Formats: sequence, structure tokens, C-alpha cells
Amino acid sequence: MAKLECQFFPETPALWRCPRCSTLYGERCIPAGHSTHWGRHDPACIRCTHSLTYLGNATDAKPFWQQLPHFFAYPLQSQTLLVLGLLTLLNTFINDGLIGLVAGLFSLAVLIKYGFAIINERGQGKCTAPTLGQVLTGDSEHLFLRQMVLIIAMGAAITFASGIAPSFGLLVMGFLTLAMPASIMVLAVEKSVRRALNPMALISLMLTIGWPYLLLWLCSQAITIGPYILADFIVGNNADRAPPGMPTLMFINFLISYFSIMLYTMLGYVLFEYQHELGYRTDIEDDQALSETDFIKARALGEVAVLISDQKYNDARQSLRRALDAVHDDLELHNRYHKLLMLLDDNTALANHADYLVELHMAQHQTARAVGVVLDVQTRLASFKLGKSSTALALAQLMVEQGYYRNGIRLLHNFHAQYPNDRHLPAAYLLAATTLIEHLGDDKTGRNIARYTLKKHPNCKEHIALEKLLNISV
Repeated sequence: MAKLECQFFPETPALWRCPRCSTLYGERCIPAGHSTHWGRHDPACIRCTHSLTYLGNATDAKPFWQQLPHFFAYPLQSQTLLVLGLLTLLNTFINDGLIGLVAGLFSLAVLIKYGFAIINERGQGKCTAPTLGQVLTGDSEHLFLRQMVLIIAMGAAITFASGIAPSFGLLVMGFLTLAMPASIMVLAVEKSVRRALNPMALISLMLTIGWPYLLLWLCSQAITIGPYILADFIVGNNADRAPPGMPTLMFINFLISYFSIMLYTMLGYVLFEYQHELGYRTDIEDDQALSETDFIKARALGEVAVLISDQKYNDARQSLRRALDAVHDDLELHNRYHKLLMLLDDNTALANHADYLVELHMAQHQTARAVGVVLDVQTRLASFKLGKSSTALALAQLMVEQGYYRNGIRLLHNFHAQYPNDRHLPAAYLLAATTLIEHLGDDKTGRNIARYTLKKHPNCKEHIALEKLLNISV
């Protein structure tokens, strides 16, 4: 499947597509899309309200031919090694007489059942191998028997075709050989021997995958014959000296099972990669762990990203207001609302909300972020004032320390009118006067503020510092 990205959050995979307007959405736009939070139906398109189509969870999957290291590593998991060890022991030590026949059939059944379990798990996008217990405790679909019936039916089809004409038999055998990977995948998904033998179903799957299917077939052939080539090489190097010993036989049997697991892993990954094109619906885990308030927040942030992208600022504002009514005092939502108000022509709402947001930051000891909000608002409202004098003084102090001298002065301007008879006024005007004289070179205004403060508050604890400012020579 071609890599599809969310249109609003690049570098994140798209999970949903609108069939009407073709918009692609990711998890951040449509959070917990399969949970009951969305009601009975699939989520609706934010742009046109049409029901969305789920793309599957493989929209960022790499092509299978780039995953060869993964296919080699998958059988090395502990659960898989346990299965490989069991199969190796059965095939090495129990190979004579009736008991050997029974052991061989049991070994083949375990391998095929485990292989189909791998196709199912890997097809769902899971990288953890199934356990041996999952395979031995039940096979309600009887996939081992179905696989045996499928192989016998293919053999019968080739024999029948050869009876009609040898060339026709070769043609049927060539087609079935080419279609074998597709047949296994169809059987794994649909659990039907009839469908796995249906030429139209197999051709449809191969055409849906396209030219990569030929590469899949070549890889399947290489994996299938790989262990036998290696076994022939190992035995051939020792043939002049002695028959292969027990360790060599064990290694050969291990290789055969190992490469079989690799093949099943690759077929499962191809199902995962092409799930949308093949109509293969993966098991979806509803994100019920997301609380109602978290969902409301995530949904609003997703909607706002889309609406702002479309410059529908008022719609975005309404969406955020609904979320804030349900999720009070959430900083992320409030910060997003602040950025949105900066795009709108509503200075009253901007000032009121900024004052509230600053206090939220201060309550969580995020003074630096509170300063950022004030600096942001001052680009639009130079005379912006805060509701609490203590907050204004604290932020002005930090602004001065950070070099935002004029911004600090703006916040303290007309402090006596904004906060009449406030206990913080002497400290605020001392800061203003000091900043004007020492950093902005405005001695006249700074001294006037110092004189005014000493006149109104002669016994304040800042009087010594204020007098010192007045005694500084011009």
C-alpha cells in the first residue's frame, strides 16, 4: 500500500478517508475512531460530515521486500524457538514405523496450524509471535485439514488437466504454483478451501497486489527451497567421509521449520500491508481506555486543526468553547484557544481569556509561560492589563530580567489607576522607575514615578531605594 499521510499532521499515517471529499485524517484528527465515544457509526468527516472509511493500520507500512531482516528475525522469538525445538526433536528422533508416521503428521499439523496463527497475528500488525499453547489448545477452523484438502485438490486438478492434455496439465500446474502464496492467504483469511481454489479469487488477489506479487512469489520460492539447498550443501560436503550425523540432521530439520515460519511471516505481513486494497478488515481494538473528557479534548483539538487549516476560525472557536465547557481549566485547550483568538478580531475576548490563561499558568507555577502569553497579547493590545496586581508585578519583574524592558513597563503603566491603594504599588513603581532609568535611559519619567511613589507612600519599605534613584546625578 502506498504510504498515506494525514493532511493536517504531516509525517503521521492516515487512518481514515472521506469518500466524498477525499480528505485523509490521522489519529490526531480522529482520536479513538473505533471507540463507542463516536456512537454506533463510524466518525464523520470534519469538512463535509460524510461518514469516513477506515483505511486500516498499515498506511505507513514499508513494502514487504524491505522487511526481509524482520522475516529472518521473527522466528527467533522465544515462543517460536520453542515450536522450532519441538518440531526439530520430533522430526529427528521419531522417524521410523507407525510411531514415526504419527509423529510426522503431528509435526506437520503443528507447523501448519502455527503458520496460520502467524499469518493471522502478523496480518493484524502484531509483531509478537503466537504461543504454542494458542495453537495446541484449539483449531476451530480446522485449518490443518483444510490445507491438506487444498493440497490434495490441487494435485487432483493437475492430474485431471494432464489427462486432458499434457500441455494443459503443465499450464494448470504453473498457475497453481504461481498462485500458491495467494491461495494460502485466501485460506488464512476466508477459511474456505473452495475460495482458496477459485481461480477468479486467486487472480483477483494477485492483480490487487500488482507487480509486487511476482516478487512475493520469487521470495516464496527462494524461502521454500532455501533449506534444501543448504541441506544439500551441508550433506554434500560430508558425503565422502560419512553419512550425516545426528547434529547435522537436527540442524537440517531446524532449517526446514525455520524457513517455513519465515514464509508464513512474510505472507502475514503482505496481508497487513495490503489490507485496505484486499478488503481485509483487521481486528480493531477500541480505545476504551480514553476517558470521556480526554476524548472530548482530543476530538476538539483535531477538529480545530482541520478548521483552522480551512480558515474557518469562528467554527474552530465554537468547537473549542464546547470542549472548554466540558473540560474546565485544561491548559492545552486554553493555549489553543488563545492562539485562535489571536487570529480573530475580538480584542475584548482576547484580553479576558489571556488574563484567565495567565492565572492558570501561575497556579501551576509556569511563570515563564505566563510571560509568553502576555508578550503575545501585547503585540495586539499594547495597553493589556492583568486582573491581579501580584501577578502583574511578578511577570513584569521576569520580563525585565529577560530583557523585555518596554513590555514590563507597559504592564505596570498606570498601576495606581488599575490597582488603587494596592500594597504592591510601591514595588511595582520602584521596578518601573529603575527600568526606565537604568535600562531605557528615561531618567525624567523614572524620577517622576519615584517622586510620586514617595509622596503617596512615604513610609513604604521601598523608600530608601526610591530616594537613591532620585539622588542619581543626571
